[in-house]
Amino acid sequence: MSLPRRGRPTVRVLREDLGMPIVVHNLDARSPLSEIDHPIVRKAAEAFGAVPTQDRYDGRVKSSDTIPLLEIRTSQWRGGVWIDHSTGQPWLVAAGLAKGEHKDHDDFYERVKRADSSGGTQGWLPTDIDQRQLKREVAAALMVQWELSLQAATLTALEQALDAREAMLSIPHPRTGEPGVGTARVTVEHVGEPGGTRHELLLEVELDDRHKGSTLGWAATLRLLTTIEPRQTAWDAAGGIFSPDSNVGDLPGRILELRELVDAGELALGVPNDLAHYSHRRNLAKAYVEGKGVRTMCGIYFVPTRDHESLPVCPTCDERHRTLP
Repeated sequence: MSLPRRGRPTVRVLREDLGMPIVVHNLDARSPLSEIDHPIVRKAAEAFGAVPTQDRYDGRVKSSDTIPLLEIRTSQWRGGVWIDHSTGQPWLVAAGLAKGEHKDHDDFYERVKRADSSGGTQGWLPTDIDQRQLKREVAAALMVQWELSLQAATLTALEQALDAREAMLSIPHPRTGEPGVGTARVTVEHVGEPGGTRHELLLEVELDDRHKGSTLGWAATLRLLTTIEPRQTAWDAAGGIFSPDSNVGDLPGRILELRELVDAGELALGVPNDLAHYSHRRNLAKAYVEGKGVRTMCGIYFVPTRDHESLPVCPTCDERHRTLP
């Protein structure tokens, strides 16, 4: 998989030409640089799309002879886009304002002219940092698409289980052609009560041997859990068998919510833990680093991601902790 062709800025342009405080190690792969909210960045993304023959630019930047730059304009902003012909990727490598009828020292065209005459435009080309960030964004987009497909499959399984009491689903690998990650079974029991019907749900996840304990296996499991019941402390676990700590009160309602998310192409978000729980320090440290779940003294199963000192203490954990010698 690759991201659709789209004009994107280099880190140098964002830092130096647009004055943005970009920190390389803080770049988020799930927030593409082509989506940064700036007029000239948006223009580059709009002007250079999936079909090269439909690129919309304003001719060549005449003051650049060393490297060919295609000009884009929006209001007073000007940009120079370089096409990497080995990949077809358009890069916004220069940006600035048109000033003083192009006679101002800081005018975009004057800056390009000075850089061209000194050989500085070669330093504007994408660096290893830019290429790595592009690859990270491709990988992140692949994972998002994988999670969306897994969410859609889980929705189908829930709909089937609501009617047939049981449904199976396959967990594919994010990369096409790779063996699957495992399978999952959803079981729903309908329990009649005076106030209506409640649903007791069970999720059984069977990962292939090579994915047991792996980051990918846990990511698949977490996506299944979040899709069905987004509260991060809602699930109890035992050997790959998960059950909510309380009954799924309105399963048809949850299915309707999921249908809206699937149709909109959006992922269900987890609801963070709202209490501080007791668990073994070693287990907590490992779970926090690896992003995996841990069992607490009150019996719930959750992924530690928040500063526990800012949260109220779980009363059940606190009571059981006080009984320890």
